[in-house]
Amino acid sequence: MSAAELLVRGATILDADGPLRVADIRASEGTITEVGPGLRPGSARVIDADGMVAMPGLINAHTHSSQNLDRGTTPNLPLDLWLMWAVFGKPPISADDRYTLAMAGALEMLESGCTAVLDHGWVPPWDFENYSEAVMSAYADAGMRAGLAPMIGDLDIFDTMSFAGASQPKPAPLGDPFDPQGLVESMDGFFDRWHRRHRRLVPMVGPSAPQRCSHELMEGLAGLARRRGAGFHTHVLETKTQIAANLERYGRSSVSYLEDLGVLRAGTSLAHCVWMDPDEYAAVRRCGATIVHNPVSNLRCGSGILPVADLLEGGVSVALGADGAASNDNQNMFEAMKFATLLQTLHGSHRRWPQAPAIWQMGLRGGAAALGRPLGSLQPGSAADIVLLDTERHVPMHAEGLITSLVLAEHGESVHTVIVDGEVMVCEGRSTRVDEAAMNARSLDLQRRLHENLPERQAFYDRYVGVLTEIHDYETAQPTPVQRLAQITPAFGPAD
Repeated sequence: MSAAELLVRGATILDADGPLRVADIRASEGTITEVGPGLRPGSARVIDADGMVAMPGLINAHTHSSQNLDRGTTPNLPLDLWLMWAVFGKPPISADDRYTLAMAGALEMLESGCTAVLDHGWVPPWDFENYSEAVMSAYADAGMRAGLAPMIGDLDIFDTMSFAGASQPKPAPLGDPFDPQGLVESMDGFFDRWHRRHRRLVPMVGPSAPQRCSHELMEGLAGLARRRGAGFHTHVLETKTQIAANLERYGRSSVSYLEDLGVLRAGTSLAHCVWMDPDEYAAVRRCGATIVHNPVSNLRCGSGILPVADLLEGGVSVALGADGAASNDNQNMFEAMKFATLLQTLHGSHRRWPQAPAIWQMGLRGGAAALGRPLGSLQPGSAADIVLLDTERHVPMHAEGLITSLVLAEHGESVHTVIVDGEVMVCEGRSTRVDEAAMNARSLDLQRRLHENLPERQAFYDRYVGVLTEIHDYETAQPTPVQRLAQITPAFGPAD
């Protein structure tokens, strides 16, 4: 539960809704109730923030907690090939391992100033309850605010790709098909267990992607989201190869398909969306959904450049995600903001490049829209998710300059205190709730087991690299209404 009352005294307030100023922040029952100078503490717990900057907690609006210990293990590969290395061929892990994975990411995020996450974490259908309980329990124990949208699909991976340009036959399925009705029932049970059970944690609906789900499963999940009034999260058009896959699966774009299902609305967040055309972006804006930009993984997998300037100027809600550690290699939202800022220098005129304050807002207000919670602000009525920064590395002269300094020059080293739901979860850079030495030992043991399996993962990847490369090369050569890849002329001709 949250602290009954908390007073942060004498902080330099960094908030989008006003200039830098020194003031106090009062929180009661997890909500900011008052901001101003000279507030009387009364019975509140007082935190002396003199000389510190208080900012809203950052929000990671798209990740996969099951990958948290896969950092640095996966080569740079296009997504379809990357999936074979990073997702398939891995050793089995227990529900206890999933707790360890989620806890490792939660501690990393909290201690680098991220207080809320939307976890599109994979949950195995054969033991959905125990694995989902493990993930939610980890976030509860760490003190993280989280929405868990268990990532599910019922189609074999080779049924989710277009083989129009392949000379090789489609490979045999990698496993038995999942029952769509059983998956929906498992999700229903997840909501029964977690709806309003914990004030910081919310269940969400999370199909992997439209092309990875049968129509029966998508309809069932859309109906579940409507019945439960739940948030809806999925991958959409991350790569150019998915354009054809979606057309083959549903006969129209994934955006129009989601709109027909009734899930393209406020409370829906769509990860990546790199290869949407202008009409599809307009539909997202019209329906009030949020796009989650994942700049590091887009670079890692060569997926393309999201036209952020166009989206922000067009009034589209845009959030920011780290994505999973197998395609990012960390869960640091300061780094995600820096990459999001710099990547846009490859797109369009410099007169329209989004600057650091706009990207900062994606990591705050955009994330709040994705999670559907009153987050990302230090105004009364907002959740009391507050990060206190030491200012040795930053000079707080004015808000825009400080934000630019934090976005481009901070990695979380300045994080001193992290408050979530009015409760101190990190003090002097360390968790107040978790035995970090013991958790680090658990993480290291699991990481060793995962790394021991890398030769088997390489062998598994080698079986399919030929046909997947053929599909990738064919689809990326096809004309499309939009171009999201930077065109680079080779510096040299072929070697003699």
